[in-house]
Amino acid sequence: MVALLLCGIAFVASYVAGRRSLVAGIGVVLAAGYFYGIIRANVTSTLSHFVFDSAVVGLYLTQLTKPFAPEDLARTRQLRHWAVLLIGWPLLMLLIPLQDPMVQLVGLRANVFFVPFLLLGARLQREDFHRLAHVLALLNLVAFGFALAEFFLGLEYFYPRNDVTDIIYRSNDIRSAGSLLGAFRIPATFPNSSVYASTMVITVPVLLGAWLQNRTHRERLLLSLALFGTVLGVFLSASRTSLLLLFVLLMATMISGRMGAFGRVAWIFMLVGIGWVVSINERLFLRLMSLSPDTIIERISWSMNRGVFDYVAKYPMGNGLGGGGNSIPHFLLHLVRNPMPVENQYATIMLEQGLPGLLVWLAFIVWTLTRPLGPRTDPWHFPRLLARVACALYLATGFIGVGLFTAVPFSAMLFMWMAWLNVQPRREAEAPVPLRAAHPAEPRLAYRHA
Repeated sequence: MVALLLCGIAFVASYVAGRRSLVAGIGVVLAAGYFYGIIRANVTSTLSHFVFDSAVVGLYLTQLTKPFAPEDLARTRQLRHWAVLLIGWPLLMLLIPLQDPMVQLVGLRANVFFVPFLLLGARLQREDFHRLAHVLALLNLVAFGFALAEFFLGLEYFYPRNDVTDIIYRSNDIRSAGSLLGAFRIPATFPNSSVYASTMVITVPVLLGAWLQNRTHRERLLLSLALFGTVLGVFLSASRTSLLLLFVLLMATMISGRMGAFGRVAWIFMLVGIGWVVSINERLFLRLMSLSPDTIIERISWSMNRGVFDYVAKYPMGNGLGGGGNSIPHFLLHLVRNPMPVENQYATIMLEQGLPGLLVWLAFIVWTLTRPLGPRTDPWHFPRLLARVACALYLATGFIGVGLFTAVPFSAMLFMWMAWLNVQPRREAEAPVPLRAAHPAEPRLAYRHA
């Protein structure tokens, strides 16, 4: 009953907010995604797995009644064609009954459910990203508060031991010298620590984009606190992959020359503060020190093994939707025929959609990452560049893990950022709102308040 009520609340809230504005609807959906993990862990019901889905469906319904403007149709024509192709092929695969119908439906959800976020991201305008940055800042701070509480009080107060949280309690591999008991990786409010870390990292381009434009002191303070909590949250999660990706984004920001003297000094002070916190805590420092070339090579070898290529040769048209184990809940695992679990997102796509589906995804990824970023005078040009780097790095990690296109709420943001790279936001002449350029030498631009 509680799970059904939560699903209803998520649906109504996202629908009402989505009718008000796209950013408000996205904010509610992301909030549902941020708390999805801790809700699912504490409300042990099959319906609790659909709280986030209910919020997404509510938002989708609001957008079905809002057709694209003529100029937006022209800008998004190619992206819409890709979205139809990415959704249409799995729908055709649904007609091939290689798996149990329930498994196929779950597999269909895993392969197509997040794709419409491409079209939602294409609707976002420049001013929308400022509002979205504020939403993400607040959500990241709330998640950081939960992460700190779990770090000092223990996971048991927030995540009971059950089938849903099994992966969380098996992630206790942070050990100091001579210690037999490992410390847990911190999931905050997410399904696991890896999703927490990747969600934090994927928000950095938007948070930094708003932070660099420095509209008001209150906004700068909010975004500074959020960035501090975001970066430290990645250390609390102890995800080595996300730590590496975070370092790349932070270093790219430092050497970009887009910050100005004050911004550079503030950024250095923030990084020094984070470094000091990490250095004085053995638990945080140990995970950082575990990064090594040998660890990375070993992790890649787990995923890119001979078995993956054997599956490609044996199942060129796949094992049916859901046959790759893509996001199958624990209570349906026994229905999967000929299960072939792999730690490789692209191998999973091949197993569920066959080689044609895999080739479509690879072509779309290449097309996305090679699109022009627009004029350098755009104050959001550098954040878009950071978003391209973040998307490219995470898409590359698909070769050494699964869940890239099904993680809640990370995947929703990944698809919206990919749309951001593909579609130039509309420039309007009406009701201009001046935005401060990211670099003092660049001219100011005016855009309509979306």
